[in-house]
Amino acid sequence: MSQDRREQIRLPVEICVQQYLPEGTFLGLTRDLSERGLYLTAPRLKDDLALYGAPLQLEFALPGTGETIWARGHVCYESTDGELKGLGIRLTDMAERHARSLSRYVESVRKARLHNLLLRVQRSPLPGVVGPH
Repeated sequence: MSQDRREQIRLPVEICVQQYLPEGTFLGLTRDLSERGLYLTAPRLKDDLALYGAPLQLEFALPGTGETIWARGHVCYESTDGELKGLGIRLTDMAERHARSLSRYVESVRKARLHNLLLRVQRSPLPGVVGPH
């Protein structure tokens, strides 16, 4: 049984994110994003702080929109892989305007990915199906 409790599918998107923690400000890169959360990778800190459950403030610009999003969240998942730390972050609070912008951005990425997938399917014949001559 999966331990994934996400309510929404996250889309693979790379966006630089500034993280504001009591210990300082750190830069990370998203691996995926939804209206309610994101997965962030960042270099491990020297003291390798445990961040599970920690609240944090995030700032990131939505590519191609000119919008900067400010949001609060907390760490729901934490992992390490070599020199990188991965954080699953649930977004818990942001201005209504930023929530709408994030929602529109995620929806536009979702539609673009679906459109590209449909184009690929149309161009690739299905096995065993003979097209018109």
